[in-house]
Amino acid sequence: MAGRRVLLGEASSQRRLVSQALRLVSISVAFGILSGTVSVVSGLRGDSLSVLAVGLGVLADVTRSAVLIWRFSSERRRPGQSARREARAAVIVAAALAAVSVVLIAGSAAALAAGSKPGTSAVTIVAAAVSLAVLAPLAVTKYRLGQRIGSRALRGDGALSGIGAATSLLALISLGLYSAVGWWWADRVAALVVALIAAAEAWHTAPRRHEPRASAL
Repeated sequence: MAGRRVLLGEASSQRRLVSQALRLVSISVAFGILSGTVSVVSGLRGDSLSVLAVGLGVLADVTRSAVLIWRFSSERRRPGQSARREARAAVIVAAALAAVSVVLIAGSAAALAAGSKPGTSAVTIVAAAVSLAVLAPLAVTKYRLGQRIGSRALRGDGALSGIGAATSLLALISLGLYSAVGWWWADRVAALVVALIAAAEAWHTAPRRHEPRASAL
């Protein structure tokens, strides 16, 4: 009887943690749609590839968080049946990251070849600063919660938010260098760095055929 109460208590605790994870990724989606769109639009208008990288990275994070909402909702209804969902989520996220990488590499190469200079409007700077302020704590919180509930998917989502925060910091540094010393290429190089990080993350996220079909939660 006592053992049954312990098991019920553990199951109840797991459900609470999964509900907390759902709230967390829902916040990520809501913020990401707004922030990512603003960053993409301002980056395109100001010809700032580093700010565009921020927006694309945030929207890629939104993709994974949206998939995790589906995953955790399904997991809450049917505990222990997450292996197939994990594989599908990995494919979607890897594709989104690969797309971000291709767009940034092409844009950076073209901008470096043309010698075009980025814009430094207040909107682009504010967009990058807000993304940094929000994504950094989100990254830490999601990663820690992922560790508590044993979810590689949520830890990976936290890592993507961390990449978004690092991208925002790179954007602010590169725009600062352009304003202070005229290093126009710093913005383009920062975008290339983000592209390489996204490509590496896409490679690590993509499921492997030889991997066992283990549950991620």
